[in-house]
Amino acid sequence: PALIYAFLLQDFPESLVLTLAVFSILGLKLRDKRIIYISLLQTLTNLVRVLPIAFGMHSVLLLFSLVLYTRLFTQQPLSRIFLAGLVCFTTLATAELIYTKPLLNWTGLSYTQAFSNPFLRAAFALPGEITLLAIALGKNYYNQRKGLAC
Repeated sequence: PALIYAFLLQDFPESLVLTLAVFSILGLKLRDKRIIYISLLQTLTNLVRVLPIAFGMHSVLLLFSLVLYTRLFTQQPLSRIFLAGLVCFTTLATAELIYTKPLLNWTGLSYTQAFSNPFLRAAFALPGEITLLAIALGKNYYNQRKGLAC
């Protein structure tokens, strides 16, 4: 059950906002059912998080899968998709670096406690997801104002 909770509470929302941000950076409309398809595939790919591989490799694999799925569904140039994905993952990592330590101190939890519980893990991921969502919506608004959204 913990894996299912993690999928529903963190993996899917994170995949969704990553896909939304990539679409907005690429200048694609956010009202597109391909976003759901890519998000669902990316959520399934999040199973790499349970693999016993070196720290950080999960993010690399998830970046490449997001790029691959986006390319398959949108036919956008691979270089632009990769750059958009890199911007999103860098933003997410930077946000997590900024807020995780203060949040752990504020709650009095250890890193292990916070990230072994799917509910707490989802709560700790929320600020990063909100950051990506704000970028996606802000860029989408800019695209619409400038008539750039395809």
